[in-house]
Parts: sequence; structure tokens; C-alpha cells
Amino acid sequence: MGNKVVIKSRSSKELTPQVIALLKASSNLSEDEIIDLYVVFWNDFPSGRMNKKGFIKYYEEIKDEKDRANILCDHVFAVFDKNHDGTIDFYEFLLAIATRSPADLESHLNYVFEMCDVSGDGHMDLEELATFLKASLTIAGKLEETGNDYARELAIGVFNTLGIPEGNKLNKDQFINGCKNDTELRELFGGGH
Repeated sequence: MGNKVVIKSRSSKELTPQVIALLKASSNLSEDEIIDLYVVFWNDFPSGRMNKKGFIKYYEEIKDEKDRANILCDHVFAVFDKNHDGTIDFYEFLLAIATRSPADLESHLNYVFEMCDVSGDGHMDLEELATFLKASLTIAGKLEETGNDYARELAIGVFNTLGIPEGNKLNKDQFINGCKNDTELRELFGGGH
């Protein structure tokens, strides 16, 4: 492809080769897919900001087939809406829908923490963890067999295992180090054995 993509001659919206390379490195998308999404994004959202309704439309097309009810959509949107203004820009959008699952344990646990920390305050409270676990159980098809309270009980168990009182918040280092040192927590959060 060419060196730049310009939408409707708005040079402030250039997609440079450097940006394309960065987006390819942090996603599972090809250059053509990135350019296609870029064109569609700017045509649908000329302000350069996508709201949650727009995100849900795109999420519907790319979501995991197990996530029939868009359970993780709120989490994904909130994680990438860093300033909590209810919108995301193109780069946040692209990374939200195309981020690869990290291969190494620490990166994977960091990603899980970011998914749980919907408030974006760098800490995870019991409710954030319970909400994430409930979404995960729903997607895995296990919520019906475990019951609605199970996710909260599981979250309380995680906090207890990590030595964090229920009313306190868990920071990223506590979460990552705790999961690294506990086989059951690694398995719970998909970090392997």
C-alpha cells in the first residue's frame, strides 16, 4: 500500500507507515484490515471519537461467539476509555478490538488486571473483580451451574488468598505477584499451571 492514507483530504487524519507498523505490532490485524477499519471509522465518526453505542455495533461483528450477550463489551470499552468521557478514538478502538492475548504470564496477568480495573484508578475492588468473574463465567457457560453469587464468592476467595481485606483494593503488583505464586489463581485467570 502507499505511504499514507488520507480520508477526505483531512491531513490531520493521516495514517502514517509508523502508526500502521505500531498498530500491526499490537494487534492481530493486517495492514489492509487496519486501513479498512480506519476508513470506516472516520466515515462513521467524523469527530474522531466513537461512543459506546458505536463500539457495541463493531463489537457485535468481532466478538467471541461465546459472548452472546456482549458481557465483556462494557469492560473492554471502559478499559480503553481512559479519560472516562464515554468515547474512544480510532487507536483506542483498534486496540480494543484487536489486541492479541499476551503470551507471557506477566503480560497476561497485566491484561487481566486492566480488564478488571474498569474505574481505571490502578486498583481493583471486590465488585470490579466479581463483575469480571461473572462475565467470564457467563461466557464460559458456567454461570447457570454455579449460580449468580458464585462470582462474588470467588472474588472474596481471591482477595482472601492474596491477604487483602474485603473493603480494601488490590493493586496491580499484588494481583500479578499473587497470581504468579498461586497455582489456583493462575489457572483461574488463564495463566496456566
